[in-house]
Amino acid sequence: MPILVTAFGPFDGREENASALALRELKRTFPGIRMRILPVDSVIAPMRLKRALRILRPSALLMLGEGAGIRQIRLETTAWNELDFRIPDLAGRQPTCRAIIPGAPAQLGATLPMRRLLDRLTANGHEAILSHQPGRYLCNQVFYTALQFLADSAIHCPAGFIHLPLASDYTVDRSVAALGQVLAGVQASACS
Repeated sequence: MPILVTAFGPFDGREENASALALRELKRTFPGIRMRILPVDSVIAPMRLKRALRILRPSALLMLGEGAGIRQIRLETTAWNELDFRIPDLAGRQPTCRAIIPGAPAQLGATLPMRRLLDRLTANGHEAILSHQPGRYLCNQVFYTALQFLADSAIHCPAGFIHLPLASDYTVDRSVAALGQVLAGVQASACS
């Protein structure tokens, strides 16, 4: 079964998204991965992600997003059941102080081995940290949605989310090298 890697398209006036730039290059190095670039749309992105999970039934899910203002790769450990958009999505929606899934748990933890992936990244010279705050925008929304969907379905698929710095702060080549280490770590943990 393939590993599914997702990223986001551009938003907030930028022409490209660091996550999509890195994913396109990553696909060249790891042609066996499946990829989806999701729109920054709070209705369409979760629907497309769930559809991809149902169709592909991947062995692992790695979701990528960009984090403006960060200088290190952030391995997100926690998804929060909260929408609180500081800016509208591409469709103009800007939910605030609202649950992603009413009645669901307040938070869910990544099911990929994020601590081991962090150790692998830092051992290979990448600047990375664990984070418990993925924001309350679409990155958090798809992260939470995926974890809850996988928990509710019969799809056994460990999942995690990584924020990449903007390409101007952490080059695409460096991001791709780091993600290559992450994928190698995900594959190794799937075999153990």
